Amino acid sequence: MKIGLFTEIYDCGGVDTFIVNLINHWPYQDDTFVLIANANYPGLDIVEQNVARPCEIIRHTVPTYRNVMTDESRNRSLDQLRKLVSPLFRYLVMAFNVLEFRKLFRQTDPDRMMIINGGYPGGESCRAASIAWGLLRGKPLGIHNFHNLVEPSPWHVRVQDYLVDVVVARFTAFFVTVSRAAAESMALRPVIFSKKTTTYIHNGLNVMPVQPVTEVNIREEIGISPLTPLCLMLATYEPRKGHHFLFQAFRKVLAEVPDAHLLICGFGFPHEIKLVRRYVSDFQLEKSVHLMDFRKDLSHLLDHADVLVVASQEYESFGFTSVEAMAHHVPVVATNIGGIPEVVADGEGGYCVDSRDPEEFARRIIRLLQDENLRTEQAERGYQRFRNCFTAERMSGRYADMIHRMEAPGNDRHGAERENA
Repeated sequence: MKIGLFTEIYDCGGVDTFIVNLINHWPYQDDTFVLIANANYPGLDIVEQNVARPCEIIRHTVPTYRNVMTDESRNRSLDQLRKLVSPLFRYLVMAFNVLEFRKLFRQTDPDRMMIINGGYPGGESCRAASIAWGLLRGKPLGIHNFHNLVEPSPWHVRVQDYLVDVVVARFTAFFVTVSRAAAESMALRPVIFSKKTTTYIHNGLNVMPVQPVTEVNIREEIGISPLTPLCLMLATYEPRKGHHFLFQAFRKVLAEVPDAHLLICGFGFPHEIKLVRRYVSDFQLEKSVHLMDFRKDLSHLLDHADVLVVASQEYESFGFTSVEAMAHHVPVVATNIGGIPEVVADGEGGYCVDSRDPEEFARRIIRLLQDENLRTEQAERGYQRFRNCFTAERMSGRYADMIHRMEAPGNDRHGAERENA
C-alpha cells in the first residue's frame, strides 16, 4: 500500500519528529510513503535525512495563502491591506489549491491519504488538500491529523469558514489529533464536532542512539563547567511558548541557585528572537541565559541538561519535548496548558505547574537542581512513563491500524457522493 502524507509547515519542530517516527516505525513493511509539502518547509531536510524506509518527498510550489500574503517586512499598510482582502482572497486561493492538489494526487496516486496539519484550521492548503483528496474517485476518505488546539473562526470569515468545515467534514473519515485536550477543542468547530469523527492518538518517539559526548559538548559551547546546573528549553521563539513567564521564574531560581544557567534552542523569526532578547535584557539575565537557533543534536542537548523546562502559556496540544526529555532520563517542569498534563503527570517524571504561577515553577526547578536524588528518581519515573505510554512503535501502530482498517473504495459509504461531485 502507498501511504500519502501531506503537510503545510513553515518551521522546524514537533511535526518533523512526528513524521520521521511515524514512517520509521510503521509496522507494515510492504507499505511505501510519499510526503508532499510546501517547498519552503525547513523541516523537510530533517525528514529526508532521518527516514529509514522508502519515502518519496515532493516539494510542491503551488502558491498557498500564507506564501502569497506573508509580509516579512511587517509593514503596517500591507498588513491592513491583507486583512481587507482576506475574507475573499483566502478562499479563492483555497479553491485554486483544491484543483492543483487534486492533479498532484492523481499523479502520485497514493492508496491512502493523511493530511498533517499544524493545527485546525491551521494551514489553508491542508484543508484544501483534504477536499481535493475527497473529490478523487475510487479512493477511501482521508484522515485529517492536526497537532495543535483548534481555533475558533474570526468573526469576519465565520460564514466562509463554516462552509469550508462542512465540505472538509464531508470528505474526511477521521480527524485525529495528539491529545484528549486537542480533540475536545474541536467543539469550537461544531460542524465537525457534531459528526463524532474526532479522536486522538498520543505522540510517540524513538530514542536515537547518542553519539560520544566528546563530539558535541554544549556546556563547552556556552562556556560553563560540567558541574554547573543547566536548564534547557526546546521551543520555537513564539510568544505562546512563555519566555517572559520563564524569565520571571528563572530570576527566582538564580536567587537560590546562583550558578544555574538556562539554554534556549529553537526556530524563530527575527522579530520573535528580538523580543526574547529584549526580555533577557529587561530581566538582567545576560550572564545566565543563552539563546540559540534550532539544533538537530537533540540527544546531545538533553545529555547535558539537568532539567527540561516547558513554560507554554497557550495553544499547547501535547508537548513533544517533554516526552523527548523523559526518554533521555531528564526530569521536566512544565505548565498545565492544553495537553501537557496528559504527558507530564505530577511526580512521574517531573511536575506540572499552574501557568500563572512563576513562583511555584521556580520552586520545582530549584528542588530538582538542589536534590540529586530527587532528580534521579524523577528521571527514572519519567523514563518508565515514556516506555509505557509514548513510544514510536505504539503511536505508529495505532495510525497504521486505523489506515489499514479504512473501508475499501467499493464499500465506502461516501463513494456515490464523490462520484457525482
